[in-house]
Amino acid sequence: MTPGPAYDRAPSPELQALLSPGGFLAPLLALSKRKVARCHLDVHLRLDDKVIVYCGLTKLVDLCLKNGMADFTAESTYTTQPCAGDLFRAWSTREPGFEETLSNYLDNVAVAEAQTAREGGIQARWSRVTEPWVPFDRDAVLAYESQTEKAKAMECQKIDDAYVQLGAIVASRRKLPSRKDHWAKLPQRKKSNEIDQIAVDPQGRLVIVELKDASASDVYYAPIQLLQYVWEWHNALDAVRDSLQRLLDARVALGLTPAHVPRLAGGVRAAIGFGEDERSEEVGHRYERVLDVVNAHLPPGVPPIETWKLWVAGPPERLG
Repeated sequence: MTPGPAYDRAPSPELQALLSPGGFLAPLLALSKRKVARCHLDVHLRLDDKVIVYCGLTKLVDLCLKNGMADFTAESTYTTQPCAGDLFRAWSTREPGFEETLSNYLDNVAVAEAQTAREGGIQARWSRVTEPWVPFDRDAVLAYESQTEKAKAMECQKIDDAYVQLGAIVASRRKLPSRKDHWAKLPQRKKSNEIDQIAVDPQGRLVIVELKDASASDVYYAPIQLLQYVWEWHNALDAVRDSLQRLLDARVALGLTPAHVPRLAGGVRAAIGFGEDERSEEVGHRYERVLDVVNAHLPPGVPPIETWKLWVAGPPERLG
């Protein structure tokens, strides 16, 4: 039997106990209600008993529980700041002073605006929605036993056909005399598929979400990028549904995800999320052409890709 993909991000009982109320690492979970550089922090669980604290596009804390010790790291951008103090080292889980040291670091850490503006802000805002879906992980990527198995999972005639069809459109546009009518070069298929956000909707479907800054001049290619993710997760869903549910259950138990969230019981749903919809009329037209091609090449049973926007204030709004 061909080995299937895996998605093992649920915490061990030891880590879950330490993160629970009263546990040594419980202060990490409280960070989901906190802002740094005017950006809400986003706490996530990872493979091998890791916890990541995101601030927009960057990681302020990277914890690994190993051999009973809580080892804290981060990029040198943060570990070398004066406020880092004694935080970034291996802590005994019975050692005093952790909460105060963590709080002092976050009160004073300097984060570059590039990490929290535009795409970073969009990531942070979409991480906190409870409708039209409830997100429960970001930077999601399936694991395979070998590069050969991964390469096989990337193979899909429908995706190839969509690229050929779009390539013909791009080529025809480049023959037009005015450069403003030319389309950007069609992006190559990615070898590593890291999804911005996965979520569960009220019907228990897994939602694959690509988050984009709508002001990008080539944002109209977002649907073709999403197509490969959708096929990969559509094919993998039966193999990873139980492990996804374990992660979701752990997040609910720890208070990172609302308790009312449905169980993963359905198929796949796909969406592109913007901040504000800043597309020009021409870019919007190109986006719809790409979307039409992609929707014609989706897996069976997957509904057409949705487009949403979410600005600083107000709920998500569906476009189109």
